[in-house]
Amino acid sequence: MKPNLSNALALAGLLALWGTPSAAGAQERVLPTDEQGAASSTRSEDSRRATEGAQFLLIPVGARAVGMGGAVTGMRAIGELILWNPAGIASLDERRLLFNHSEAAFETRSEVLSLLWPTKSLGTFAVTYYLVDFGDLPSTNIDGTIQGNINFRNQEFLLSFARRVFGALEMGVNYKLIQMVFRCDGVCAEYQSFTRTTHAVDLGMIVGQLAGLPLSVGGSVRHLGFALEGAASEDPLPTRVRVGLAYQPLSAFSEDSEFALALALDVEDRWRDPGSPDVMLGSELGVRDRFFLRAGYAFIESGLGGPSLGLGLIYDWFYLDLSRGFDDVSAATGEEAIQVSFGVIF
Repeated sequence: MKPNLSNALALAGLLALWGTPSAAGAQERVLPTDEQGAASSTRSEDSRRATEGAQFLLIPVGARAVGMGGAVTGMRAIGELILWNPAGIASLDERRLLFNHSEAAFETRSEVLSLLWPTKSLGTFAVTYYLVDFGDLPSTNIDGTIQGNINFRNQEFLLSFARRVFGALEMGVNYKLIQMVFRCDGVCAEYQSFTRTTHAVDLGMIVGQLAGLPLSVGGSVRHLGFALEGAASEDPLPTRVRVGLAYQPLSAFSEDSEFALALALDVEDRWRDPGSPDVMLGSELGVRDRFFLRAGYAFIESGLGGPSLGLGLIYDWFYLDLSRGFDDVSAATGEEAIQVSFGVIF
């Protein structure tokens, strides 16, 4: 009996997302020689990122944002911006309950549940729960015998606040409790069950109507916090700095148009060891503020980049967003990167 190569590649990919090179090395010792090379090739794409932990925080989340290629840092009044730029919820004027479900490579599934509560005088408050479940994988020895079961499950709990500070300046902050759980039933190479926990913040700002134009600029620092604890070594969080522009060209001609167009550009780089930025481009065409068509492209080295498409619908108190990503990882594994978001406005 030979170990399943897809399981080996999945485990290597998941360990790369976790940022635990030592765990990847442990798994390599239970793979046959011909499959070690394949798993090693998968990890080599993430060699520069492997010095950081909690790589799951970099997985794009939110159907509207993903449909625009992740270029949303300069956008405003969007609930799912909590995970991209917390300042983006400052100008919300109605309470919202949001849910997002996504499926990606390596059988990765994530769920986001968020309650946003704007007030007239204080600003917008929000509570969010984010779960990433990498599913179950068998642990095999060199002979292919299954000797255990591995499960990766990560979660993030966020408390958010955003408000308009003065003029067109809006600011926001997230406090985040991050927890990564590794569970092993049986024998899993050199690793047994453990939990890693840390705390972090996201900081964001947006300035709208620059020079009197329908142009806004935003900036955020995400995942700024303490190194992960609870394992043999400490891994720093994947802190990122991002700036973005959003322009609505049709608004410059008529405010009563049945069509709305948004064009967006984001640039993101590492907080530590900068110098290799990722670039995201996005667009959104709206018809009568009800139907939306989105397209984007993310130039990201990690393999999570590529083109994306999205659709949106708003009807009275309900809205629905769909997106499909065409990133390199999904193409290599043959698994679709799909996200579905829906919300209730009340």
